[in-house]
Amino acid sequence: MFFLIRFAIKFCFWMMLISLFIPVDSKDNPQGAGQPGPIAAFLAAQETISDLSDFCTRKPQACETGKAALSNAGVRAGEVAKVGYEYLDARMGEDSKKPGTQNAETESGQGDAIKAKLREMALREILDAATRQREQANEIDDKTETGTVSRK
Repeated sequence: MFFLIRFAIKFCFWMMLISLFIPVDSKDNPQGAGQPGPIAAFLAAQETISDLSDFCTRKPQACETGKAALSNAGVRAGEVAKVGYEYLDARMGEDSKKPGTQNAETESGQGDAIKAKLREMALREILDAATRQREQANEIDDKTETGTVSRK
């Protein structure tokens, strides 16, 4: 399944790249507006990339949030990949190559272990998210001045 998804992503990328260099017939464009050529499209893409690289200087808070989100997603993807690898390793290990050696009790035990790991990962993610929200709320509370006056 992974190879099919990987193939689809590569196929879409290369077809998009090839479509930049295929000439467009002028009768397909009823308005007569000039279509950018491949070089103009490449230069526009290059300018877009340079503009995106300056995004962190314009909006550092958004950039930090994005970095944290991508880092968090990478860690979660690594954990899920590890659990998936362990599952596949358990299912397709040496015992599964020999017919009749694997029983239902072993399979259910391995399935329970994987479910327990997934539950642990989910709980850890929920606790981490709650901690992050609490820290962000405390940062906002520290910066906010309400202007209330206390009476003595």
